[in-house]
Amino acid sequence: MTTGTMAQTVIKGKVSDNQKHPVQFATVVIEGTTEGAFTDSLGEYSLSPSITGKVNIKVMNIGYKTDSVSLEIENGKEYKLDFILKSNQGNLNELVVTAGAFEANNDRKVAVLRPMDIYTTAGGGGDIVGAIQTLPGTQKVSNETGLFVRGGDATESATIVDGLVMQNAFFTDVPGVAQRSRFAPYQFKGISFSSGGYSARYGEALSGILELNTNDLPEKSTLNLGLNQGGITMSGSKLNNNSGIEGSLSYTNLQPFYNVAKTNINFYKPPVGLGGSVKYTWTNANHDLFKLSLNISQYESGTDVLNPLKPDTTLEFSLKNVYSIANAYYKHFINDKTYTTVAASYSDNNDFITWGGLPGNKYDSRLQGRAEILKEFPHRIFAYIGTEVQRYSVQQTYDTLMPGLSYDTLTYKYHETLTALYSEAEWKALKWLGIKAGIRYEYSALLGKSNVAPRLTAATRLDKYGQVSVASGIFYQNAADKYLLAGRRPDFQQAVHYIANYQYTNESRTFRIEGYYKSYNELVKELQGPYNPNPYRLISSPVDNSGNGYAQGIDIFWRDKKSIRNLDYWISYSYIDTKRNYENYPTSATPDFISNNNLNIVGKYAIGSTGFNISSTYSYASGRRYYDPGVSDFLSSKAPDYQNLAVTLNYIFTINRLFSVAYISLDNVTDHKNILGYRYSYPNYDKYPILPAMYRSVFVGIMLSLTEFKKEDL
Repeated sequence: MTTGTMAQTVIKGKVSDNQKHPVQFATVVIEGTTEGAFTDSLGEYSLSPSITGKVNIKVMNIGYKTDSVSLEIENGKEYKLDFILKSNQGNLNELVVTAGAFEANNDRKVAVLRPMDIYTTAGGGGDIVGAIQTLPGTQKVSNETGLFVRGGDATESATIVDGLVMQNAFFTDVPGVAQRSRFAPYQFKGISFSSGGYSARYGEALSGILELNTNDLPEKSTLNLGLNQGGITMSGSKLNNNSGIEGSLSYTNLQPFYNVAKTNINFYKPPVGLGGSVKYTWTNANHDLFKLSLNISQYESGTDVLNPLKPDTTLEFSLKNVYSIANAYYKHFINDKTYTTVAASYSDNNDFITWGGLPGNKYDSRLQGRAEILKEFPHRIFAYIGTEVQRYSVQQTYDTLMPGLSYDTLTYKYHETLTALYSEAEWKALKWLGIKAGIRYEYSALLGKSNVAPRLTAATRLDKYGQVSVASGIFYQNAADKYLLAGRRPDFQQAVHYIANYQYTNESRTFRIEGYYKSYNELVKELQGPYNPNPYRLISSPVDNSGNGYAQGIDIFWRDKKSIRNLDYWISYSYIDTKRNYENYPTSATPDFISNNNLNIVGKYAIGSTGFNISSTYSYASGRRYYDPGVSDFLSSKAPDYQNLAVTLNYIFTINRLFSVAYISLDNVTDHKNILGYRYSYPNYDKYPILPAMYRSVFVGIMLSLTEFKKEDL
């Protein structure tokens, strides 16, 4: 083997299992060197070695038998090597031990959508959560920020990045205007979503989790530029033999967008901001992996928002947000069946808010760490044990105008340290039967209390393409910030999940039907005062854990990428029946963020070899409940049904060696006048509609890259 200057030697190919399904995130390495690559979502890899001579190329992935082949590398040549890995658990594709989540990949994560699916889903706005909301089990609440899952409000879902909780997963909430998540899809190799029954690895979420796994080494060195009505972005990566560095810069200014969009809310200062990120990745011949990243952003906005006390008037709401987060992740292979992971992060968020001329600022930070050891045992057993510690602080200040025209500053704050131990084991007892059991212990220093949460999942394969899964578990979560900031210390809230599903997967088609029942116990309940619909009210009542509720329903999902050439489409439908008696509800009722029926139809069509691709999404939701003080039945009135048709057209073209994508997105093509609910003024109780920020919008942009897009990804 010799080392020297190479004239672009390339080794590439595809890694599949014995069912010809792609194997994602497999390691392809030249033995005895640090030169290697990871397979992408299609099982494809590419590496450019800096050596010549006879080498041994090795492919490995947990759950599969290692494969290798000898190759004589010559200067400047291109080699195509495909691998077929055999499962060392009989057949990994025979069974997926999961319920409450979509398809599992070979790293035992839940694979929902590829990054390009996120970008090309019409109506999603290139936002991860926007695309997730086209899946069953979710609700799109256009005037509120967050991920709403199976009857849970936005506080009941957690977002996880590389195993660590994102405290501020969304841009800061503006009353009446839903905010997007902080993530760009290209940052992640795995996007996972669980609508219930999730792993013992995580807690503090009564309803579901969105789990994101960042990319490892970049596939190649790149430079990208994006221009659109909302601003400009630049990103790039530099790949070395065993390390890589990536970075991005963005400038956001939505003034050009709002100049042409017809809005229902006055944005007297459209959002303007700057953001940047840098990430370093390193690996070695042992396939250890280290990732270190830093993200910083700052933006300002000003909006006239509905006055929650007098909905016939508006208040000026100005916001300046400064946010930063640093993440570190290390994975070490002890041997080919055992590895450890260690991760840590620190985030800091500062919101400087003026509402109706009065300041009301919020500061929060989170320091956390997690360590795990994972091992594959004989007899088809895979297990891990881990621990995590989270230390977070929240502080809110309000300036109030007191009688006599004097100002008074109120300060509320709390500090929490959560410690957890957890373990989970998956056993493929037979080729057609699998069981996964876990347990999680948590201790809250703020409450001085602990809990134990068992989880259990099982699956059985019925035939070559179909399987049945069931899951159950107990989930705990602290009270919402508004109670802890007010000095209230209720016990943990609890939810118990029961889930059963059937899934059929055959080549490029998937059908899934899932039923669930969720019991809410020990919810926070305010003990005094009449019902107040103002979500921003200060808590003055004592509270306890006497609240309760339930959510039950059925989710249906169908995806087909085969029946019609160049067409990929999916249909998702959810029915939910849910009631709860919590917070300051006077009785049990369906919450005002719930639509009982939700339907999404998503289609993507490539127009031959023209370079044009079209995507459309139709969304329907039955009317949400709203509070009418003139009706005796609490939260019994319903708003009109919600409908939205979105269309995106993109065109792939080249200018010399510059590969480009131009796109135009139209939201609410039919200009349907959606009404999200109503508010009533006091004391006359005049009725005022709650409207989305805008009815119809058009968004135009272009993305330029020095590297070629794979058409099969678009």
